Amino acid sequence: MVVKRVLSFWGKGGVGKTTISSAFAVALAERGYSVYLLSSDFMPSMHDVLELPLTYEPVKVMDNLVVEQLFEDKIIDLWKKRFGDEVYRVASSIFPVGPEIIDYVAGAPGIVEEFTLYYIYELFRNLTCDVIVWDTVATGGGLRMLKIEKEFYEHLGEAAKLYLKVKGVLDKIRTGSEEPLKLIDSWRLLAHDVLSFLKNASHFATLVSRPFPIDFQVAVRAYQELSQFVPMRFLFINMVSFSGEEKEYLKKFEETFEEKLDIFRIPRFDTSPRGINALRKLISEKDLEKIESVVF
Repeated sequence: MVVKRVLSFWGKGGVGKTTISSAFAVALAERGYSVYLLSSDFMPSMHDVLELPLTYEPVKVMDNLVVEQLFEDKIIDLWKKRFGDEVYRVASSIFPVGPEIIDYVAGAPGIVEEFTLYYIYELFRNLTCDVIVWDTVATGGGLRMLKIEKEFYEHLGEAAKLYLKVKGVLDKIRTGSEEPLKLIDSWRLLAHDVLSFLKNASHFATLVSRPFPIDFQVAVRAYQELSQFVPMRFLFINMVSFSGEEKEYLKKFEETFEEKLDIFRIPRFDTSPRGINALRKLISEKDLEKIESVVF
C-alpha cells in the first residue's frame, strides 16, 4: 500500500509552477497513483493550464486525478464555519461583542493564509488518495503564509496568559469561563500540528525556477527561507533552451544546489503547454522514475 504523500511546488510568479505541478499530477495519475491536485494561488491559472472550466468545487478530470482550485472567499466561508463560533465564544467572554465579531476577524490580515494551511493539513489527514500535489501561491505570498502560521503559534502561547490577566482568576472561577482557555490552547496545538505537518517526512517540496539572472537570485533566497519551514527536495529549472546566458546560470544552479536538491530541467516549448496531452510531454520518464523512487 502506498503511503500518502504531499508534493508542493514553490516559486516566483511566472516561472511555470502551475504548469509543472499540473504535468506532474497528470504523470502520476497515469502511473496508477490516485492524485489530488490542489492550487492555493488565488490568481487561478490551473484550469487554464488543464483547459477546464473554472469551478469552486473539486472535479475529476481523468482516471485517478481530482483537481481543486481554492478561492479566497471560499476559504473565508470555511474559516467561519470551522472557527467562527469558537472565536465568538472567546471574544464575547472578554468584551461586550455580538456575533458580528466573526465577520470582523474573518477580514483580518493573515486569516486567509493561516486557514489555507489548515485546509491543506485537513486534506492530508482525511483524503483517501496516494498523493496531494500542491501548487502554492507565488514565493512572496507563500513565505508570508508560512511565517503567519509560525507567528500565530508563538502568539497563542501568550494569548492564554493575557486572557487570565484580563478576566482575572476570581472571575474565571465565578463564571466558569475555562472553555475559552481550552479553545485558545486547542488552537495553539492545532497550529503546532500544522507546522509539524509541513516538516513531515511525507512532505516533499519542489522549488521551480528558470535559468535567468533574477530567477536565480530569487531561487537562492527562496530556498534559504523556505527551508526553515518545509523539507526542500527537488529543483525544477523550467524553460531551458541551453543558450549562452542560460548555460551560465544553469551552471550557477548546479554549483549552488547540486548537493542540496535533486535537479531536473524542463525544455522550453514554442508555446505554453495547455491541456492534458501537452502536459504529458513535460516530465520525462527518466525524471519521473527518479522522483518516484525518492517519494514512494
